[in-house]
Amino acid sequence: MNALRGIIAVAGFQIRRLLAPQRIALALVGAAFPAAVILAVRRVADLNLDVLALLLYALVPEAVCMLGLLVTMCPVVADELERGTWQHVAVRPGGRRSLLLGTFLAAVAWSSLVALLALALALAAAGLPDSGPLAPMFAVLVLVSCVGRAALFSLPAVIVPKRALVASVAVAFVVEYLAGFLPAVINQLTVSLRLRSLLVRWMGWERKLPPELSLIIDTQPPWVQIVAVVALASVFLFAASIILAGRQFPPAEES
Repeated sequence: MNALRGIIAVAGFQIRRLLAPQRIALALVGAAFPAAVILAVRRVADLNLDVLALLLYALVPEAVCMLGLLVTMCPVVADELERGTWQHVAVRPGGRRSLLLGTFLAAVAWSSLVALLALALALAAAGLPDSGPLAPMFAVLVLVSCVGRAALFSLPAVIVPKRALVASVAVAFVVEYLAGFLPAVINQLTVSLRLRSLLVRWMGWERKLPPELSLIIDTQPPWVQIVAVVALASVFLFAASIILAGRQFPPAEES
């Protein structure tokens, strides 16, 4: 029970930090970006449901969620080191675990809210009368993306906290986008494969895909894709907590 209180307390503290005016302004700019892109596309071409779904996928579960998580999950340890509060976290029973998991919850909640706002604005900008079913589908994709990738970014955040942002961008590029598009066993360990598979399944695109593209899609049912992301997130967070529990930072690095 004390551990749960600690996690909730950290999550609440991180959310309060994210509610600073500068953070809210940046979040609103990020949320408006997909709608601006869709409005620009509408000026030069006609939108249909399939094109809109592809745009929304690239702009919301990928771009908005990814950027939101990079600025919320990555500084989990670096912020404590910069403020000189790491030693207080480290000596509290369960303090390191609470810091990691509380920040994870805050990052998922904040990034999901920003992405859902971006989704609503983008759908309104598209103006397609038959786009209603896309809203719940992409809401699930947003949540899946945030849970899986927040856990993934927890690893560079605890391994190289001072360069967590750079390391997380590299991880996203190498793991999510390079490995995720390899037609091999390694892409089963990526969140991007699961998101693509859910999109293709829910949009009914299985028969439209060329044979070569079907190699980067998993044909398992949607519940399998979601369970796989939850399992991956659990493994990433467990590994990050083990690493963080053993990290020691010298006084020079804490200052």
